[in-house]
Amino acid sequence: MVLNYSRLSSIIVFLIFIVSFQKIYSQDKRDVGIQLGGTYYYGDFNENAPFHKPSFGLGVIFRYNLNNYYSLRASALYGNISGSYTGNAYLPSVTKSDFSKTFLNAEFMGEFNFVSFNPITDRKGKLSPFVNLGIGVSQIGGTIIPNIPFGLGLKYTSGQRHTLALEWQFHKTFSDDIDNYSAPNDGKSVFIHNNDWTSFIGLIYTYRLYNNGETCPAYK
Repeated sequence: MVLNYSRLSSIIVFLIFIVSFQKIYSQDKRDVGIQLGGTYYYGDFNENAPFHKPSFGLGVIFRYNLNNYYSLRASALYGNISGSYTGNAYLPSVTKSDFSKTFLNAEFMGEFNFVSFNPITDRKGKLSPFVNLGIGVSQIGGTIIPNIPFGLGLKYTSGQRHTLALEWQFHKTFSDDIDNYSAPNDGKSVFIHNNDWTSFIGLIYTYRLYNNGETCPAYK
């Protein structure tokens, strides 16, 4: 995948904006970090095979922790999706059998930890499963497309403000031609019922930012 530096710059600006905006509200519950992993697609050319033609994806994440269970997060992810028509399933009127597109996702989500989780006060290693759900928008091949992101994963903290998570995330898009193929619909809208999704699986590292001395020094 050839990196698009203008899009990478957009990701960095997005993160700086979120962190700066939250700074006026709180100094003690903010996580900032990076995402690294693989991106792929589900659609007419790949109906159900996970990790189909994966590509490298990277992004940034900001999380505001309401408490040890609930948090709000904003993130941006840059990657690539591709696919090809193999002929295993009949698709009428296929004119192009493969595609490859870069994308940039930006999303806002709510997140829930199943176990109380805090990388400051947890002095021993701790694991917690988590789930998230939100709203997002994608730029795919130059087209802006809304999506519904949701995911699940497992977090680990060794304390000292560090958190590492394995996450599997899905984006339900509102478009049926990301793969350059739109299934015949007999004139009916495909705004809700369509086949095109993007997905990300990978590692997320976050660091809990300092709070200007408001937390007991023993936990820093």
